[in-house]
Amino acid sequence: MIHIKRFLRYCCAVPCFLSALQQPATAQEILAYFKPLPATDTLHVEVNLEPDSLAAADTIPNRLFFSEIPTVFIQDIEYIADSSAALVLVRGLFPLNDSIAAYWVEIRQYWFQHHALLLYDQSRKKFVDMVRLAEWYGGESGQILVGSWVFDYDGDGQKDIFRREIRHSLIPDADTLLERTEEMAELLRWKNGRFQEEIIYYPFRDNPAQYNPFPIRSFWRDE
Repeated sequence: MIHIKRFLRYCCAVPCFLSALQQPATAQEILAYFKPLPATDTLHVEVNLEPDSLAAADTIPNRLFFSEIPTVFIQDIEYIADSSAALVLVRGLFPLNDSIAAYWVEIRQYWFQHHALLLYDQSRKKFVDMVRLAEWYGGESGQILVGSWVFDYDGDGQKDIFRREIRHSLIPDADTLLERTEEMAELLRWKNGRFQEEIIYYPFRDNPAQYNPFPIRSFWRDE
C-alpha cells in the first residue's frame, strides 16, 4: 500500500516538474540581474572599446533575454541578425518615477555595441519601451557612433535624454576616397509616460552652443 502511495505521488510530481521546466521566461528573471546605480543627477553613456569593460559587468543568458524582450524592440537593432552570437551585459538600473524603472543594458555582437534603457512598468509588470543611448556600428566605408546624456534638461523633475550622433563615411572620388563626418543631436523629453523626440540640432557647425555642454568621444576629429 505504501509503495502504491509513493508511486501515485511520483506520477503527480512528474507532470508538475515537467511543467515547471516548460514555463516561459518572465521579466522578473531578467530584472534580478540588475543592481541599482549610485544616485546621480546625470548619466553619461558612451561605447567603451577597452577589453576590461567586459569584466565590469554581469551577463544575461541569451535565451532568457531574447525570449522575454519584445521582438519589436530588438528588430530596430539592425546588426543583431543572430541573437545567439550576441553578448548581453548588465549595466545597472535607476527609477524614472514612481511607476517606471530604467534598466541599462548593453548588447554586443562582434565589434558592434548597443546601449539602451529598458523601461519597465512596475504596476503593469511589463517592458514598455527600449530607448537607445549609445551605439557603435558600421563597416569599412562608414560607421555610426552614438552617445547620450541622461538628466533633467528642462527642470521639471523628470530625466530627459540628450543624444548625439556622429556619422563617418568614405566616399569614392576618382582615384581617392573623401572622408566625411557629420554630426547631429536630438533631445528626447519625458512626457506622458515616455521619451518623446522634441528637438533635433543639425548640423554641428550651425549649433555648436547646443552640442558643447554634451561632449562624446569621436574617433575622427580632435576634441
